[in-house]
Amino acid sequence: MQYLTTLLAVSAIGFSLFSAPISADELNTKHLNRIGIEVISTEPGEIDGYVRAVTNQGMFYVSEDGKKLISGNVFDITNSAPENLTEMGMAAVRKEMLMDYTDDMIVYTADDEKYKVTVFTDTTCGYCQRLHENLDSYLSAGITIRYLAFPRGGLDSKGGQELQAVWCADDKKAAISAFKDEESYRGNSSCSNPVEQHYSLGKSFGVTGTPAIILPDGRLIPGAVPARRLLSELRK
Repeated sequence: MQYLTTLLAVSAIGFSLFSAPISADELNTKHLNRIGIEVISTEPGEIDGYVRAVTNQGMFYVSEDGKKLISGNVFDITNSAPENLTEMGMAAVRKEMLMDYTDDMIVYTADDEKYKVTVFTDTTCGYCQRLHENLDSYLSAGITIRYLAFPRGGLDSKGGQELQAVWCADDKKAAISAFKDEESYRGNSSCSNPVEQHYSLGKSFGVTGTPAIILPDGRLIPGAVPARRLLSELRK
């Protein structure tokens, strides 16, 4: 099992599961920067001598001297079911960081709103198109949908250009619907827009595909999850 593999790998190199606090300013990032990893923030981790680092490529465990990096999840197996401590930490980070992007979102508000979820989306993604086609089912279930941009192929891809045109449009909802319905839409993609920031945020959250749904507690669920199943996740 994946969590056992991760734990065995950690155990094999002699780490113990205790935190050692160090700030982002204190962390030596020379070797990380050399391989394209930029540290956004750090916090005490579960591995002695390592910090949990949120980076432009997701979350990693980084040694205090900045020379070693672990990619993977740490689980607490002392309870009845394994708890993913890494994902719990990342969920808290997502929840906090999303607060800075609420003004940039394209929001479809449920009349009887019970929950708000944030969806990283790409106009060229078939599953994103399916989720958009079924918006009414989410809204009827009391789930408000908030879109952020995540062009899977990068900013210069077709999706990247379309998403920039969407966020440049006066009527963003009309623009995103047109592109997701594969209809023609004439829009300007050269205005100042937040798509690059959304894309970077998604990568730091560990988003690798679309749609990627962030729940109110910061958990990430990949894929076009039907409204009924999404409701069951939200109620957990």
